[in-house]
Amino acid sequence: MTVTNNDILKVDVRYTVSGIGVTANIFQAQVFQVSPHTVTDAYATASMFDWIGRIYLPMVPHIVVTMTDPLVQVYKKVGVFWNLIGSETPTNLDGESIGDPLPSGVALLTTVLTDTSKVQGKKYIGGLSETGITAGLWIATVLTAMGTSAVQWIAQFQDLADEETWYIPGVYSTKAIAFKMFTSAYTVRSVPAYQRRRKSGVGA
Repeated sequence: MTVTNNDILKVDVRYTVSGIGVTANIFQAQVFQVSPHTVTDAYATASMFDWIGRIYLPMVPHIVVTMTDPLVQVYKKVGVFWNLIGSETPTNLDGESIGDPLPSGVALLTTVLTDTSKVQGKKYIGGLSETGITAGLWIATVLTAMGTSAVQWIAQFQDLADEETWYIPGVYSTKAIAFKMFTSAYTVRSVPAYQRRRKSGVGA
């Protein structure tokens, strides 16, 4: 399988926090090429892995050291299905905070806008340390880190091996049956949010 102009990719990121369970997020991007051509799965997945690394890097100091089993999987949308095209066990997603983990479901929420209010991107970063909250709010360093992370999440980026291939972050809307690219507007919620468990099979 290969990747080409207008293809939509999905990246599933997950890791386990001892005593809490699995925390997961999904990121999506669409391929853009002025002159359509094919790019190997290896090129595309390497670029996706690098993207995820840049997104999570600012948050690593606030994720607990007891997190384990990080896994990043890349899928390509083929009709109504998502076909797995690459998988990696990253070495740059190890948590660094020695504080106790927050309760299951408690997460840092970031929302990114598209050109329609009905389609938004939301990320719940879980597995964060209790040291990141004071007086019921996220501390400034956590909010700043998430802002840095959000900038990496929404910014268009070039393929690592093919300079004519770009990836545009956004959300595929099943209602609009279209991919909606992100604007530059995002918000990081200062109040801790709660991430509901994803139903089995959803997002795969």
